Amino acid sequence: MKFGFFNWWNAAAAALLLLPNLLYACRHREFGYQSASWALNAAEQAGRIGCMVFMVVPLGVRGGEFGFCSWEGVILWFGGTALLLLAYYGCWIGFARRNTRPLALALAILPCALFLLNALLLGHWALGLCAVLFAWAHLTITWQCAKEPKEN
Repeated sequence: MKFGFFNWWNAAAAALLLLPNLLYACRHREFGYQSASWALNAAEQAGRIGCMVFMVVPLGVRGGEFGFCSWEGVILWFGGTALLLLAYYGCWIGFARRNTRPLALALAILPCALFLLNALLLGHWALGLCAVLFAWAHLTITWQCAKEPKEN
């Protein structure tokens, strides 16, 4: 199965990743995690933008287009992407009700896992590098800024 030069499925997945962030930000304007380190913030944004672009456009992929050699790969990619997005939305529902560090970390880990899964299955080294950069910076910032769970 070939996707060609533009992967519409991953464009939809990227949009679905952004949607709950935008909705939450509109309702909670004060919300947003920022590190005191400008370099860490820049690394996170560079990784995020790189992941979004490279999930959709196969720059640096051998042959110049996304594709799979087998239907098993397609099923693993589609199923993995769908499951990670469902888990992401479930965590957003919980986070909207109760902002806790465990939920914030889950919301940080799931997009990283999605980007890494796509990098591995699509054989996209640039996406993989951006995913590792994003994961390191995003998880560090989330750990620094997320609220500690309250003890009863």
